[in-house]
This record gives sequence, structure tokens and C-alpha cells, in this order.
Amino acid sequence: MKNIKILDCTLRDGGYVNSWKFTQKVISDIYCNLNEANIDYIECGFLKDTEFNSNKTLYNNIKDLNKIYRPKNSNMVAMIIYGQFSQNKIIKKTKTILLDSIRVTFKKNEIEEAFKYFEKIKQAGYKVFVNPTNIDTYTDAELLSLIGKINKLKPYGFSIVDTKGILKEKDLLRLYYLIDYNLNKDIALCFHSHNNLQLSFSNAQCLMKVCRDRELIIDSTVFGMGRGAGNLCTELLTQYINDNYNGDYDIIPILKIIDEQINPIFAKTPWGYSVPYYLAAINHCHPNYAKFLVDKQTVPVEIINKLLQVIPNDKKSSYDTDLIKQIYLDNFSDSIDDSKTLKYLKNLLLNKKILILAPGKSLTNERDKINGFIQKENPFIISLNFIPKDYNEDLVFITNMKRFESLTDYSMPLVVSSNIENIPEQAKIINYSSYLNNSKMFDNVALMLFKLFIQIGIKNINIAGLDGFSNVPTENYVTDDLINNAKINEFDERNEIMTNELNDMQDKININFITKTIYKIARINHD
Repeated sequence: MKNIKILDCTLRDGGYVNSWKFTQKVISDIYCNLNEANIDYIECGFLKDTEFNSNKTLYNNIKDLNKIYRPKNSNMVAMIIYGQFSQNKIIKKTKTILLDSIRVTFKKNEIEEAFKYFEKIKQAGYKVFVNPTNIDTYTDAELLSLIGKINKLKPYGFSIVDTKGILKEKDLLRLYYLIDYNLNKDIALCFHSHNNLQLSFSNAQCLMKVCRDRELIIDSTVFGMGRGAGNLCTELLTQYINDNYNGDYDIIPILKIIDEQINPIFAKTPWGYSVPYYLAAINHCHPNYAKFLVDKQTVPVEIINKLLQVIPNDKKSSYDTDLIKQIYLDNFSDSIDDSKTLKYLKNLLLNKKILILAPGKSLTNERDKINGFIQKENPFIISLNFIPKDYNEDLVFITNMKRFESLTDYSMPLVVSSNIENIPEQAKIINYSSYLNNSKMFDNVALMLFKLFIQIGIKNINIAGLDGFSNVPTENYVTDDLINNAKINEFDERNEIMTNELNDMQDKININFITKTIYKIARINHD
């Protein structure tokens, strides 16, 4: 029997990409093709205390799996995040139960209670896999203590889990030799990696070369499907084992999965290597911290790197939205007195028609309508975070550091928020933190300007180019250099947030859209 085996976790770890929303047909097709490919272990999803939905790979009880799968030659696996699946749902393994193996992932501070849970699973007749998260955070003494408990428990497998995708070959080999020397030889060694540093495949090859005396189980997903930078690709791993270790995997069914099931998902929500996830890895922190900062689309990579370095060591492994938001805000928290700027704007805009230009595609598509409004009303024109090519703005309002750094002309009147660095001497400055809101889009430039207008008593504004987010990223901005890397599945959420925030302002200021917009805004007359 070969000692190197593959555990495909596309339906489980890949589910972080699409919130585990596969259709029942896609679930069945992926599972059947992985069976046809002779994959040794197929992880079907999470066992979780949640409502069962046949179109998701989250299962409320073990028998739910019987409703979806008909296993052939592969070992059926499910995962539990410790604390998220009730112990009383671990029913006894019988011939009618299709599930073979249960993997449990747990944090360092959960070891004692988690091992009682493992014992329950083992006694129920399932193969148990022990998956400690963030293995890089264990000291040698802590790891040896954990291995001692594992040897006593005698599970089927124990995993090296590179949660943050930071292990390099020397780190992996040090862990391997420490574990291999002390772990009972009849316990399989497993390896689960993330591809933040593009080392998943090479690290797997490294382990295959040295691990000869015990079963080695390597995790992978089809096309590397997974959150952020993704995972080791099943199609690469199977071909490599076929070529170098006499594997008997059939590659064609895996390629069919990519072509028929994975490509449509990737087109909507892509994953893969990126600079932010690289930064998360080298700073040893959870990739969602980098994602939060990148999604802001407001700061350059050097600032992202600086903010990631501020995260406390004991908070790096588990993502905390409130923490990274506070770190982001604290970086720009130096308060300034902007009363003179407010007075300047109030005097400048008094009794004038105001037209705001946001950078939406409608600035081009509806140019005639905008020009007609300008000719008729002769408005005071303010552009947001960019300088439009086809319009003569009277003032540029900037709150985004990346957009500010991309400007080449600082000669026009500028109003800049205090989070911007290296502000020109002639620019007027507003206090950044005074104009934030409590939503996820707390520093959206349009919302900040509207809040400022409300403060100085502006009652009516006109706006063009605030189109809302289309599911076609290239249709969202008037120029390609403004396109950001937001995922398609995030656009609807952004549209909903903006709609809610704009409607909340409508009792204080009239917002008149000159161009078409996705946002549904109630009309209230303040004249």
C-alpha cells in the first residue's frame, strides 16, 4: 500500500470562497469526479450547529451526509471546528452511516477540552484526525506536550496545519523531524497548507521526500480553491505523485471539475496569490487582516505592511474586525482643528448650485446629460478622489491616500482629509475622524463629504458618477486605473450599505442624482 495519500477538501476549505453555497448538483458532481479520480479521502464539508441546506456543504448532523453522497472507493471525511458542533450529535458509527472520518480543528487554548471531544468521536467508531491551528505558534515544549496527548489518544492522523501560509522549507522540516521522532509510527501525519507565499506545492514535495515510514496525507483543493491565496492544487499534486511515486490517480475527472464546476465560481470570486496575502504571511497574521486593509482601497502597500506590524502577537492568528478597524483609525487619529476649512467651504459654496463628480462610468456614458446640466445651472463642481478629464472642476475633495498619491497636478483648489500624508501647503484640511460613519464603508469619500455639507448647512446637492457597483468590475469606474480588486460577491453588500447610509442622510440634505444609479434614494424636499 502506498504511504502517500491525498485528502481533497474542496467542498470544505474551498467553501470559504462562496460561503459553502454549492448547488446540490455541483456538490454531487465534484464528489463523484473526485471518486473517479481515485482520491483517497474526500472532505465533504463542515459538521456545524446550523440549519441543513442541501445546497450548502454545512451539515447539522451526521445523517445529513447520507442525503447527499453515495461513496464508492474514497474515504468520506467531515470537519468540525471545536465548539461549533454539539457533542450529543456524535452518533455511533454503523453500516448505514456513510461518514468514515472526522477531523477536528482547535486552538491552543482549547486543547484540554478538545481531547475529551476527540475521545467521544473515537469511541463512536470514527477515524479521528487532530488538526491544531497555527502550529507555528507552538513552542517545542508545547508541541511535545501535545504529541504526548496524541500518542495516548491514538487518533488516525495528526496534522501540520500552516494556517497563515508562512512555513518555509527549513521551518517545515524542523517541525517534521520533531513530530516524526516523537509521534507513534502508526499515526498518520497530515499536512494542510495555504499558499500565501506560493510554497504549498514545494513544501508538499519536501515532505514526500522525507516521510517514508508512516502514512502521509496531504490536503489539497481542486484548482487551489480557497480563501485568499488559496491552497495546494489537487490536479498538480495528483500528477506529481503519479510521475514520481507510482500513483494511480486519474487526472481527467479533476480537470472536468475545474472546467464545469470551479471555473464559474472562480469567475465570480477569484482567489490566488496577491501582495496583501504575501504581507499577511510575512507578518505572521491572519489573511483577513490584510483583506480588510486592501478592501479599503485607501492606503498603499507600505502603510498596509506598517499596520499589520502593529497587530499584537496574541491577536495575529485569529481575525478580529474591531481590532484592525481600530488600528486603521488610530493610525490617522491625530485630531486637527478644521474650523477655518469649514468656514472657507461655507463661504465658498453659499447660494451656489453644487455638482459633485464621483468616478463612475456614467461620467462617460451620460456626458451629454451632465454637460447639459452644467450649461443650464453653472454649478460649482467638486470631484471626489480624482481629477476628471472631460470636466473643469472647481475643487477636488480627497480622503484616499492612494488616490492622492496618484495625482500629478496639485495646482487646483484641494480639500484634503487629515489622514493624507505630505499634504501640499496650499490645500485646505478637514479632520478625518469627524466625518466617518459606523458602517463597513465608514470612510467612503462621498459619505464623508455629505456629512461635512450637513455640518456647514448645505441643503441641496447634485451628483453624477455615483453609480453603485456593477458585477462587471470594468464598468464601475470612468478610467481603468481606478478599478480595485473587490470581489464580485462584495458588490451587493456595498450597494446595500451605501443605499442605507444615503437614505439616513435624506432628512438633512437633498441628494439629486444627475446620472443613473443603483442606489434607491427617497426624495425629501428641504427647500
